[in-house]
Amino acid sequence: MTSLLHAQPATGVTFFTGSWSEALAEAKRQNKPLFLDIYTNWCPACGRMAREAFPNARVGEKYNARFVNYQVNAEYGAGIDLARTYGVASYPTVLYIAPNGELMQRSVGYTGINGLVTQADMALAIPKLRKYLARGAKAARVYQDSLRRLNE
Repeated sequence: MTSLLHAQPATGVTFFTGSWSEALAEAKRQNKPLFLDIYTNWCPACGRMAREAFPNARVGEKYNARFVNYQVNAEYGAGIDLARTYGVASYPTVLYIAPNGELMQRSVGYTGINGLVTQADMALAIPKLRKYLARGAKAARVYQDSLRRLNE
């Protein structure tokens, strides 16, 4: 009976396989940020991240549910332009990008499984933080206007 009960195998990060413009369109469609892994073939830390973190079920669960995941080699094809556009100079570099293409967060180097999960949480908190700061800025302007009127 127990042989009939098989759990689904754990899955790591699933990367979008279309072009960068298609990945952006998919992020807009799903209303999710993008996770962009920029790597090179000769980078030891890139290989380690690919072997250890991306196949990890915990990383896959976090990233597959909350991001459109995309990978490019910085030395070939579209990777050259993406690395230049986002100012990538070290590898691996992971970028968290809003669906409109705006850079939200960057991390350089391999931070391990726990580091990638923490980075994802931080990137996901950025839109909420921006809204909070915008409310604070608006409140500060109202306060400044009130003080100005009192001093007139």
